[in-house]
Amino acid sequence: MSIAAVPDYLGQDFRSASPGMRFGMYLPIWTEQADRERQIRKMASAGSRKGRELKQILDEEGMDAAIAHVEGSRGRFPDIWQKNDAAANKIWREVVKLSQDDRACIRSLVERQSASAAVFDDGLVFTLHARSTSPFTTGLGNEHPLENGFAFLWPYGLPYLPGSGVKGVVRQSARELAGGNWGDTHGWSKEKRHIEKSGRTTIKLCDLDLLFGLESADGGKDHFRGLLTFWDVIPEIKGDLAVDVMTPHQKHYYQDGQPPHDSGQPIPITFLTVPAGSTFPFHVICDTQRMERLAPRLLEQDEDTPRWQTLLTAAFEHAFDWLGFGAKTAVGYGAMEVDRQAMENAAEEAARQRREQALAKLSSEERQIEELRKRLEADKAANRKEPGGPLNEQRLKLLQAALEWQDTEFRKQAATLLRETAKFLPWAKKRKKEIQEQLARLEGNP
Repeated sequence: MSIAAVPDYLGQDFRSASPGMRFGMYLPIWTEQADRERQIRKMASAGSRKGRELKQILDEEGMDAAIAHVEGSRGRFPDIWQKNDAAANKIWREVVKLSQDDRACIRSLVERQSASAAVFDDGLVFTLHARSTSPFTTGLGNEHPLENGFAFLWPYGLPYLPGSGVKGVVRQSARELAGGNWGDTHGWSKEKRHIEKSGRTTIKLCDLDLLFGLESADGGKDHFRGLLTFWDVIPEIKGDLAVDVMTPHQKHYYQDGQPPHDSGQPIPITFLTVPAGSTFPFHVICDTQRMERLAPRLLEQDEDTPRWQTLLTAAFEHAFDWLGFGAKTAVGYGAMEVDRQAMENAAEEAARQRREQALAKLSSEERQIEELRKRLEADKAANRKEPGGPLNEQRLKLLQAALEWQDTEFRKQAATLLRETAKFLPWAKKRKKEIQEQLARLEGNP
């Protein structure tokens, strides 16, 4: 069994390590002495003439002589700490597995991003949940012993899509829409209708420049920092990672400089991917203060959505359909679609978090009044009238607490809500009189 190139005190059991570490530092594909000895014994057990010859050398002169003989006569015997091709073919099965800890870390990162985005007001943050319709891969150009690398987010060692990559793809998508070659521009335009003044410099900007930034092509001073900030994307992986294969043809022509012909020997090359069906939560933050100064029209509501978010949605959807994210998009990798169900779930969760945050800012008296108000609204919507149910329990809880309050205004607010609650629930005549007496006491001076 081949080993990883690490100190002995680390051992060789890396099943609990992250996918990135198993694919990188702890990759056990390097030949050790035991691998060479095992291969020698296997070769010596063959019934061929060379096998018998090698067995004789092994028996008479020992392992070192047998290894030297094979190295001198066969040429393809792996040296110590050389990449072991047999191990490289087998290691993929271990690299792609995601442990429960890996999945828990992914969930924690996604939830942390969602919680961070929820801190912003709706007009400041744009969130879009997507689902991949084809495998996703990135970082293939990173150096790696197995020919193709992969981009992992450190220190977690998990796959990710860098925010800079997201920005580049979405900007290209917006540029294509603004060019008008795809029919409906969805509001994107290359018209320079915004002006930024910095000292004596006046910069004219279109929507593309305003949102994504502008860098002078000729080294001049026409630079502008875009109003959008794109976060890294942590995919929630469906199942485990996957291994795909590409088989480049004409290697003799492209790499070796030989004339093109059809008798070449294509060599399959394997690489890591995130499988189709995985979800990708995108988060974008907008500097609305600068936007209000430079382009207030982009903050106007378009069907209850700020205009800049409508433009961004169109750019993302075009990128999902026609551009893709990550590497090898020209052959179909990185295609996505909007995950409608995830969007609805995220909207409900964001609304719940906002309600909780609003409740946390209330005083104890306001919080208790608001809790009964929410319960009453829910029971009214469901036409649920239960004199002995949860609504009545909440009513009694507020009544008992409000009778101890010293603030007259809070007592009056509680009494108004309690009267509305009592009116909604059906009561016996005697019970109604008792309730009226309690409310009258509550509305009196403490």
